[in-house]
Amino acid sequence: MHIVYYCRHCKSFLGSIDSSTISLEALGLTSLTEQEISDIIEYHDEDQTTYVKTVCEYCETALKQNPALYLTNSPIQ
Repeated sequence: MHIVYYCRHCKSFLGSIDSSTISLEALGLTSLTEQEISDIIEYHDEDQTTYVKTVCEYCETALKQNPALYLTNSPIQ
């Protein structure tokens, strides 16, 4: 299984896990609701990769300092 983490705002690559011994359950991703799963996780059959949207430290800091950015479609560019 190949899992790629990237920032939902700036699209920066944050890391990846490439292991056949890790599961979504072990990562805690199965405890999410259906809505959270559809918002956070994307699976691409063609390359058998799971993409997980998260927030990088830079964007987290920017959003905390400027809460009005949450109101825009693309807060961090």
